[in-house]
Amino acid sequence: MAEAQIGGTSTYNFLALSPSARVTALGGSNVTLFDQDPTVQLANPAALNPQMDRHLAFSSAVYPGDINFGNASYVQDFKIPGTFGFGVQYIAYGSFEQTDEAANVTGKFNAGEMNAYAGYGYQFGKIFSAGANLKFIYSQLSTWNSIGMATDLAAMVNDTAHNVSAAIVAKNLGGPIKPYNKGVLEPIPFDLQAGVSFGFKHVPFKFHFTFHDLYRWNIRYNNPADNAQSQLFVDSSQKPKTYIVDNLFSHIIIGVEFNIKKVVRLEVAYNHQRQQEMALTTKRSLPGISFGLGIHIKQFDFSYAFQPMPQGATLNYFTLAVNTAGFVKRKTVTKDSAYNTL
Repeated sequence: MAEAQIGGTSTYNFLALSPSARVTALGGSNVTLFDQDPTVQLANPAALNPQMDRHLAFSSAVYPGDINFGNASYVQDFKIPGTFGFGVQYIAYGSFEQTDEAANVTGKFNAGEMNAYAGYGYQFGKIFSAGANLKFIYSQLSTWNSIGMATDLAAMVNDTAHNVSAAIVAKNLGGPIKPYNKGVLEPIPFDLQAGVSFGFKHVPFKFHFTFHDLYRWNIRYNNPADNAQSQLFVDSSQKPKTYIVDNLFSHIIIGVEFNIKKVVRLEVAYNHQRQQEMALTTKRSLPGISFGLGIHIKQFDFSYAFQPMPQGATLNYFTLAVNTAGFVKRKTVTKDSAYNTL
């Protein structure tokens, strides 16, 4: 038997999914990555920086139930203050049978959602940066459709001299502007996240700590079966359990990334909330653990993430990033050509 998750309280929930294989491998959420990876824009727009200039990335994942999810992103430095990023995030739930009250099949319908986004990041001096994303959201579930808008706001400190990064991000501030049902404005998956990562000189790995759902304390699912007891033997003096430690760790994702000569990356992470929500009482499983592999060769960067799911299912996530600027040949100036231009 599986224990249920906290859900059903918002719409556009695909916005909370990981934007790339690398972020998935680091636990599904990470706000402290700061390098040439253009996919981190959705995780933290303050991470947009000139190193990402003309980097293009495609991400794709197949969730259990043949749900297809993907993200395409591109970053451009226009030689003006700040860095701009653009992208499209989508999810296709597939085809479903439509039935009436008596379970008679009356047809089929499709469901899918899309997020077209643009972002901007600006660096203040050497270590401080800030950024924002603007999202245009479209959702169609059978004959119902909805349009919404949202924004992300972020601030970051990236101290490369000491190999320390820290950030705070408010995600998905906004809501529907055209709801599924007129007059019913459903909330969207807002989250307040923070993170810190650090490494050591001459050591090829970095620790990542991500803190999510900081705007609320209790995110633990209270399973009624845990408190079930015979009505004949109820102890009225017994105090209800508070689960302080469990609730605390449900807010924390711990990850480690190994970087071998900037060519190979290995990631592993533990997400306690995911482990608790997807754990099976009848079978051992590791849904809270995630693994990743990254390979960087010239203009190409390939990432793969593997995440165990309940009932023997797995999530496989792929990302391909390309530095399109690397294909542009730089003009070389010779002495003769320089002389002829005089």
